[in-house]
Amino acid sequence: MNKPHRILALFFSIGLIVFVTQPFVVDAAEFKTLKGETFQGKITSFTYTEMVVDASGATRKVPLLEMMQVTLEPASIHPPNPFTLVELSDGSQIVSNSTMIKGDMIHMDLPGGEKITAPAAKVSWVLFKAQVASDRATWSERISKKRKRDVVAILKKDADNPMGILNLLEGTLGKGSEDGKTIEFSTVGATRPIPVPQANLHGLVFLRSLDADAMPVLCKVIDKSKSEFLASKIMIEKETMKITTSAGLDITLPTTSIHKLDFSKGKLAYLSDIEPSKVILSQDEERLSAYRKDTNLDGGPIRINGVSYAKGIAMLATTDLEFDLKGEYREFKAIAGFDDLVGGIEGSVILEIEGDGKQLVKLELSRKDKKRDNTINLSIKDVQRLRIVVRSSNPLEFGKHLDLANAQINK
Repeated sequence: MNKPHRILALFFSIGLIVFVTQPFVVDAAEFKTLKGETFQGKITSFTYTEMVVDASGATRKVPLLEMMQVTLEPASIHPPNPFTLVELSDGSQIVSNSTMIKGDMIHMDLPGGEKITAPAAKVSWVLFKAQVASDRATWSERISKKRKRDVVAILKKDADNPMGILNLLEGTLGKGSEDGKTIEFSTVGATRPIPVPQANLHGLVFLRSLDADAMPVLCKVIDKSKSEFLASKIMIEKETMKITTSAGLDITLPTTSIHKLDFSKGKLAYLSDIEPSKVILSQDEERLSAYRKDTNLDGGPIRINGVSYAKGIAMLATTDLEFDLKGEYREFKAIAGFDDLVGGIEGSVILEIEGDGKQLVKLELSRKDKKRDNTINLSIKDVQRLRIVVRSSNPLEFGKHLDLANAQINK
């Protein structure tokens, strides 16, 4: 969509959000507010407290604290070809058609043709050939453990293991070669580094501490290839959007490549982004993954009744999760149902949700039910502890599971 040649700049000053505005108009396909409203319109101005929108000729002033999302382009999907996923130290994730490490810099070619160069010091990890959803899920699980050294990940495949075995080697990562074909790596106790072919890498994990100089996050900018930039500064000028991430990396993208501006941080949280304060699992030791975040139990996308969801939790019976909400949220929402892509056996599954020990909802779901997706909308005002339990209706647990798609808490 076409954007007039005007300027909008958003930046931080002394820890506060300050908006500098000049007259401008930015088309936006859709606006969503914290109150659950959805409407179409054009952004006509910002102030430090509100966003002014021309909604079909009517002027609407939306307090910025109530703005959740502004969608500029309707679709955001991963590219069909192999791609690399690069996470910056601030949590931004960049989808790249190709990634090469030269010296102390990491060079990325984006699906839209843009190029980004980032200091390796601002990168947390790199996952090569990240196009397989199950590989991304496995990678997230493997790197979540705290480590004291850098990690080189190599996927070894042979006739006995066609899917490959992931080997994680701890040591110290050095510089990439000038031609970007190798990277230095020193194993523990080694006297000199060895050059590791970058083409052989499955992934890299850099040991990074918290960045004391990281800037506050204004919003998350999501492009059409599902890159996510945690932006502390945004400037829209002519047909480009200039983004400065929380880690201080400057990125310029065409506005036509931007999918969404997500202002929901601190207003909305997905349970899959929150670590449970307590986890109780079934005693069946053969089941290695009793629940998964943002994927189904097989590592694929969550899909209920033909609809796919990017966020959610897949839970095997019996799984008991408790979340510490500190009384800061007022609403819980989710879609409960059986995953279309994961098999199971007949029999009912019980879903129980409690707030501070009080039962908020109890559902008994069966694969024979005509209604495949069940909308849950609960008041959790002042709730300190939110407990979610998925269990079998009888002693037989094997093959029983449930998805909670888009499980979220709102302020």
